[in-house]
Amino acid sequence: MASKIKYNPSFDFLSDKELNLLQKLCDSIKNFVSDSKKINHISYRTRDAHATSYSTLKGTLSVNNNFEETDIFTTKELDCIIRISNAHMKIVSQKRSIPAYGFSVKIFDDKTTFANFPLVNFPLFPVNNVSRFLKLFIAINRFFSGNFLQKCRNLAQIFKSFILISPSFFRPSFIYEVLKFLKKSRNFILSFDYHSIGVYRLGNHLVKLKLVPKKVTTKSNQESIDNSIEKYIENNDYELDLFVQYCYNLKKQPVNQLDKTWKKSEFISIGTIKINGTIDKNDKSVEQMSFNPFENIQELQPVGRIQKLRNDAYKTSYKIRKNNKL
Repeated sequence: MASKIKYNPSFDFLSDKELNLLQKLCDSIKNFVSDSKKINHISYRTRDAHATSYSTLKGTLSVNNNFEETDIFTTKELDCIIRISNAHMKIVSQKRSIPAYGFSVKIFDDKTTFANFPLVNFPLFPVNNVSRFLKLFIAINRFFSGNFLQKCRNLAQIFKSFILISPSFFRPSFIYEVLKFLKKSRNFILSFDYHSIGVYRLGNHLVKLKLVPKKVTTKSNQESIDNSIEKYIENNDYELDLFVQYCYNLKKQPVNQLDKTWKKSEFISIGTIKINGTIDKNDKSVEQMSFNPFENIQELQPVGRIQKLRNDAYKTSYKIRKNNKL
């Protein structure tokens, strides 16, 4: 059997130029989140991504007794909170939104965070170049929070950034996943698989994560997304299998090429998440929760250059949202 690739800090390396751009991104996030009440016409500050919250679920992760990483998952029953969202930076209409969904899972024991896994319903990410990614999202943040002249200037930067990253959209693996996604884009939100996109440590190894729902109808009704979730949870059992995919070969399972699917690596089940209820979606303390994956235990930390950007970005957003009265 092939040996698993071990974690190396070099996977996370950012240049001085990239670190300077990261600081500019954090400044743009601070401005956007500070203005998000005005931008969204609401009474509280929102995240700078996945601002629209559809539902918050509570449940339990039951770890398989035969899962090999017994030194990490020493507790076999862990509590979960799951925030289901839309990826857009602004709050969007439930009827006209693009079905780009987030499924952020907080796993904890006795109120101590074990892991945060921000997952999404599309398995690839089209940007590998850190500088281009940062310039794009700096421009998007500034576009939404700026005045008219700033909007015009940053719109030009957004178009330029999209042109530079566009070759990734035409990779065969990316096109294949897009076609698969389009076939099920109108499916019920709870029927999607949800993916980590980026890589995580599992002990000293490298993995990707995937959540797969069990026996969920794909048919979506005409109700709003939040009401359809709530009714489904009230009337049905909702369970999801949590899988990992190990890295054995950096060419077949690349860490910093997020626009490629991992091949020649089977999915292995960690355990099952069973949902046992919903949490009041109007509870602002829940909405202010952090799902920063860098709050994970050391053995489950994020890995990779794009992943590395999340820590400062999440912390900046959380700090400004927490100071809602300022």
